[in-house]
Amino acid sequence: MNFNTDYKELYNNFPSGYFCSLPNGTIVDSNKKFLNLTGYTREELIGEKKFTDFLSLGEKIYFENIYSVALKLSGTIEEINFNFIKKDGTKFPVLINSVEIKDKEGLHLFTQSSVFNISQRKKYEQELLTAKKKANDLSNELIDVNKELLSRAELILKQKLQLEEVNQHLENKNRQLTSFAHIASHDLRAPVGNLLLLKNFYKESTDLEDKAMLFSKVETVIDNLNGTLNELIETVKIQGNKDITHDPIIFDFVFDKTLVILETQILDSKAVVTSNFSEAPNIEYPKLYMESIMLNLLSNSIRYRSPNRIAEIHFCTAVNNNEIMLIAKDNGLGIDLQKHGPKLFGLNNTFHRHPDSKGVGLFMTKTQIEAVGGSITVESEVDKGSTFKIILKKNI
Repeated sequence: MNFNTDYKELYNNFPSGYFCSLPNGTIVDSNKKFLNLTGYTREELIGEKKFTDFLSLGEKIYFENIYSVALKLSGTIEEINFNFIKKDGTKFPVLINSVEIKDKEGLHLFTQSSVFNISQRKKYEQELLTAKKKANDLSNELIDVNKELLSRAELILKQKLQLEEVNQHLENKNRQLTSFAHIASHDLRAPVGNLLLLKNFYKESTDLEDKAMLFSKVETVIDNLNGTLNELIETVKIQGNKDITHDPIIFDFVFDKTLVILETQILDSKAVVTSNFSEAPNIEYPKLYMESIMLNLLSNSIRYRSPNRIAEIHFCTAVNNNEIMLIAKDNGLGIDLQKHGPKLFGLNNTFHRHPDSKGVGLFMTKTQIEAVGGSITVESEVDKGSTFKIILKKNI
């Protein structure tokens, strides 16, 4: 088998163009591929053209100041991009690799250069750039769409929370309407029925002492009826107030005022009353509501203290998930929540046999809290005490 290779044939038919130039740039040899690339014949090229004849003015400047200097310094240079000018004036992109050939004394004899037509590569690069631009544009569109979707999701979430708040408000209103219906059907009807009976007895009686006794009973019933009506009117005012003014509240100031109002009861009961509002010392809240809430909670803790131990009552604030809470804790009689929990905050509901129990305080407190978007819960054990937790300002 013959492995002899005709290197001249290989040189002429190699896919890349080759040419040899003198130190002054004059081309003295080339292969067929270079002739095909440039469109010149051997007679038009060899000894007639220089490397720089294929370059534009700007590229000639680059050739003289960069390319030639780098080649002289290192003796070789690789993959420099030029736009070659063909015989017909058209241009095509190429990559040039050049190497200097020197004699034994280091004298520059000639330069060998290879020329790679990269038109197809440039086309691919342009296609890639176009595809990249399209991808970037699409990515930007997707980012914009995602932002829009996120914005809509946030809006939907906000609307959902607002609807939940409205639903909660409506549920509260429905519960309150149920309480009012109970008052109208029972709490008001009963005293009115008593008045009618007393009126009949009064008309039928001829004894002056009996009449005086009956009249005193009428007065008592009227007083109770008037109290119930006033309580009802007050709760209606709270629920109907749409323009509730929020004031800057300092908890310590309001609590000190409450202590002054209840000073006699605190002294009589020997209750130990403490407070710590350091975690949330202030809030924007209706001042009258805050004063009423603290007054009701403290007076309840004093009223329903245990006779078996000294009353210990503690008020404090806390912050949970950016929600400001007011907490009132005591060691009093406690409440059987399993038995009384569902009706704890109802109007005219009492859970202890106490002469001052009217079942109004907690209902009023709950009404005031819910009127400004808050909520109240209780933890309690019989004969161990109660803890009321009020979310005053919700994180909506």
